[in-house]
Amino acid sequence: MRNRLAAALALPLSALALAGCGLFGPETYEVDERTVEVDAGDEFTLSVPASPSLGENWYLADPRPDRDVVRLQGQDEDWEDDGGNVGGGGGTQSFTFRAIEPGTTKIKLLYCRLGRCTGGFGDPAPSPSPSESPFPTASGSPGEHDREYFIYTVTVR
Repeated sequence: MRNRLAAALALPLSALALAGCGLFGPETYEVDERTVEVDAGDEFTLSVPASPSLGENWYLADPRPDRDVVRLQGQDEDWEDDGGNVGGGGGTQSFTFRAIEPGTTKIKLLYCRLGRCTGGFGDPAPSPSPSESPFPTASGSPGEHDREYFIYTVTVR
């Protein structure tokens, strides 16, 4: 009887233990986690706050990450329910990458608010004119400036 109980509990407990290892979805890094370490073959997601009511958008900026190290798998958006006002709530935009080979690369995201960048979600980030250059590297949370670069350092083991 004890062996049956142990066997019955082994699978759910193993699944619970592995859930923290990213086996049930990509590991997610938020805007305050700019150092990413993953194993080759893993997927990971950069999740950044966005609010359509503020005209906030995020773009993968140039220079693009080294394709031998990581590759963009897709982009997504998730807007929170704001009680029926379309575009009034907060939410997130996410960029999912696959780690390809060991190495280190940078992922540069451009944050724009208040219509400071043209184009819609997923469109390539426009090159700002010299008088409109984004803040070089943001160190805090989005919104300190109308346009900012957020740079992630990714190491693939």
